[in-house]
Order: sequence, then C-alpha cells, then structure tokens
Amino acid sequence: MAPEPPRTEDGWKALGNKYFQSKWFTSAAIAYSTGLKQTPSSQVLRLNRAMTYLKLGHAGAALSDCNHALGQKDLPSSLRLKALYRKAQALYGLGHWKEAEMAFETTSSEFPSETGTCRPWVEKSRKRRQESETGSYNWVEMYTASLSKARRLDVADYKGDIEVVALPTRGGGRGVVVTEDVIAGQLLLVSKAFVSAFPDDYDPPEILIIQNLITMNGQCGCGASLGTKVAERIAGDPGCARLVYDLYAGPSLSPPPATYVLERAPASGVENFLDFGTPVDIARIEGVLSFNAFSPAGLPRPLESEKESDSPSALFLLPSLFNHSCNPNAAWACFGDVMAIRAMRDIPKGSEVFISYRAGDGSFLKREETLRHYFDKCTCDLCTLDRADGEAAYKKRKTLEDKLSSWDTSAKARRGIQNLEQTYKKKRSYHDSTMTSAYFHLAQVQKKEGDVMGFVHSAMAALQQAGLAIIDKSVKGSIPADPRLVMDDLPIRKIVPPMMGIMGSTYIQICIALSNAFGERFGDGRRSHRWAGAAVWLHDIRYGGGIDLFNAHLLDPELRGRIPLY
Repeated sequence: MAPEPPRTEDGWKALGNKYFQSKWFTSAAIAYSTGLKQTPSSQVLRLNRAMTYLKLGHAGAALSDCNHALGQKDLPSSLRLKALYRKAQALYGLGHWKEAEMAFETTSSEFPSETGTCRPWVEKSRKRRQESETGSYNWVEMYTASLSKARRLDVADYKGDIEVVALPTRGGGRGVVVTEDVIAGQLLLVSKAFVSAFPDDYDPPEILIIQNLITMNGQCGCGASLGTKVAERIAGDPGCARLVYDLYAGPSLSPPPATYVLERAPASGVENFLDFGTPVDIARIEGVLSFNAFSPAGLPRPLESEKESDSPSALFLLPSLFNHSCNPNAAWACFGDVMAIRAMRDIPKGSEVFISYRAGDGSFLKREETLRHYFDKCTCDLCTLDRADGEAAYKKRKTLEDKLSSWDTSAKARRGIQNLEQTYKKKRSYHDSTMTSAYFHLAQVQKKEGDVMGFVHSAMAALQQAGLAIIDKSVKGSIPADPRLVMDDLPIRKIVPPMMGIMGSTYIQICIALSNAFGERFGDGRRSHRWAGAAVWLHDIRYGGGIDLFNAHLLDPELRGRIPLY
C-alpha cells in the first residue's frame, strides 16, 4: 500500500525536507506546495520552498515567496533572516546585480552575525554588475571553468552596441544590427544559456530518446532533454515564458512579434508547484528549439583525441535573434554554458550582424544540405559566388572534396588541387574552406614525406587561399627589410582576413603549424616567434582574452610551454 500522505504542516515540512536533503528538489517543491494548500499562512513552508526554487533555478518564483514572507507582520527574526538572504540570492539569480548587492548589504546590516556570509555575495554582485556594464571578463578564468565537469559559469550577460530590429524579409521577421561603428574583435554580446544540457549531466548508461514532431527526426541525449528543461523552467517560473515563446518557432507556428524584449514578466510565485492555470506550450517550445538550439562545444583544442559521444545542447535567447551567413561578419564561441559573440570584421553603424548556424568548413552542397532546415536558399555572398559557378562545377567540387583524404602523396594532392581550381568559374580574391583544406592537406602530406620546405610553402598557400595577407614568405636567411614588418614584427598584414567568421580556428591552426616548423625543424626562433605572434593576434580577434587566454587554451604544459603540433 502507498504510504499515507501527511496531514499537518509539520508533516509536509518533514517530507519536503527529506526530499530536499536527498536532492530531489522537484519532489520537495511539490511537498511544500501541498502543505501550503492546507496551511497558506505557513511562512516556514514558503521559505523552504523558496530555497528549493533557488536550487531548481526558479529565481523569480523564489523572489515572490520571499517577498510574500517579508510582507507578513511579526515575522520571527529567524524567518526574516532566511527571507532577506534568500531574496538577495533570488535577485542575484535574476541578474539584478545592483539590487542583489543592496539586498545582501541590508541582510548584513540587520544581522551583523551574517556579515561574513554576505560579504562574498556583495563582491560577486559588484563583479557581475561590472561585467554587465563594461563587458570586462576574466576570460582565462571562464575558460578554465568551462573545462570542469559542471561547465556552468557564474558570469553576467553583456549587451554591447547592438539592438534587435524588425526585418520583414527575414524568416523570423527580425535581426540584429549595430548601433555604433564596431571594429573586428569587438565584443558584441555575452549570453548565459536559458537552459543547457551537457553529457556529464547524465550517468551512463542513462540515455533519453525522443521523436521531434517538428523536424520528424529522432533525437537522443542532450538534445532530447532540452525541451524538458525549458518546460520545467517555465513551469516553475512563468514570468520567463515569453522570453522563449517570443522566439521564432518555424513556419508552421504563429510568427513571433516584430520586437523582442529581454525582460521577464513581473515576479510571480507558483502557489501549487506543477499545478498552474496556463499550460506550458510544448509545441511552441519544440518549435523554438528546432530552429534555435546551439551546441556549446567549447573552444576547439589541438590534439583532442577523445570526443564526447553526445554533443551538448543549449538555448540562448538573444543569440537566437541573429540571422545566418555562411561567411558572417561575427562569430560565436562558448565557454561552458556562456556564449560570447564578437565582430569578425569592421561593421558600420546600422548594418546587420550575421553569425553562422553551422561549421564553416565544407563545400556549397554540404552547406546547402545543412541549412535546408532553416530556409530554402541561402543568399549570402559565399553561396551566391558558389551558385554562380554552376551546378556541374560545385557538384564536381563536392566529389573532389570527399576524396581529399585519399590524396596520400604530394603528387596526388597537387593533381587534386588543380582539378579543384578548375571548378571555380572566376578567379576569387579568396575561396571557401575547400581550397584552404586542400592546400593544408598537401602541406601535411609533404611533412610526412619529409619535405619540410614544401610543407611551409603549402601551409602559407593555404592561408592565402583563405584571404590572409602574408607579407613575409621567406623561409630562411635574414628577415626582409619591409617597413610593414617593423611595426608589429608579424609575417602577416594586420588586416582581418575575409573569412575570419568561419575559418578563424583554421587560420590559428596553420600559423601555429608554421611556428612549429620554423622552431623545431629549422631551428629558426625568430621566424617561429613571429608566426606564433600571428596566431596570438588572430586568436585575440576570434576569442578575445589576449595572450593569457591563448596560452591557457593552446599551450600544452606537458610540452613545457611549447605549442603542440596539430
């Protein structure tokens, strides 16, 4: 027989506490809510539920419960302390940094014995406020935290010189433009995921499989669990529902509004947890996720042989408003559950900002196949150029690209490159990633054959195919006397290459490979240092953080500070 449910306030409190201590937070919230049905005046149950809401990430509901308790006359001192402290934590969870700072200071002032507990929160609130106002972050600290098992970071959102505007010609009817002139590398946005799912969230062999009724495709693992996470958050904190429902959910569902306001509705409690008047719109959530879910895989690392069997998945709010280009003027990178978007070119005031919805490498046909889910035809400059080459040409290019790995000698690789070049109708100032990949493949084949000089020349050619301007192609002897080399002592021109938005990591990879070749094969420390400097400059444009993040990201401590070979 099922156990008899509690009949008293103390009974529901004991049951909720038991669940809470076992970290069954949803069950605890239901127990406290059921007790509150019977005893609505119980501030003990209400404040216990507030603590449970905080654990569940329902900060708005927690704030409502704390405010309700603080509004009661003759609230015992012990409960008032809990209400003040948990209210401050709820404000912090909502990203109300100044209010949180003041709330923690109020708690500390009224209860001096709690000063030691509140002080770190005051300092964190100030740090978050500074991040949100200035876009100044400790990128090394964020990167290090992103490598932890949890991968969920405690940082503030930041919105730079951008705004969401109505763009009726776009699929979702909106887009993001810059409000001021911005320069390449400038931080435009930092956004913490609304919800996220990482492989470490689940204990093997646990696996979740669903059928997506929007895409009619099966999903498993992290992607399958994201819809449940969104529904749970809305159920526990209804004030944030419109943040999700106002995103584009596909052509079969109602279009979103022309504007997007990144503000939740006024804080509201959930009087009876998981028993609410307005149903959670599961169809809308599935539609939103089908068109807006990202995979926050983190910064790419060399020599990373172990790949996760399941890709992480996350819903980011403002990043979902950016439209796509296969050669975008901005690019995103994730540090755990935090996304940073930077300009990859100088962007004039009023211009639209684009990101790529897919990995940048691949032929026109590969890109077209991936993007068919989002729209019928991509009209970006890169796809327009590829389409102009003609169907026969880009089909042949795809066939040759698929055979690239079979070019196991430099002779085969050279013939393949010649055949690839013939698929381009007009000579371009830069190509898509296909030619860059082909030349770098040739370089790696030459390295295996012991032709280090050929490796260097082909690696430089790969960079030029991607539009990077090299001003010192020398491989030995004195450095050429060129005034352009004196200022920064780099072998490349400090003009951001045209495909930085999709090939930034490739540029960095090849520059590091050249640095290694000069340092380890030729013993030329000067040239090695200069090519490493080029990699650092490109890395700072792509990811920010200067040389400190570059070192944390790419230097292998087991190699005593040397950059590992790719």
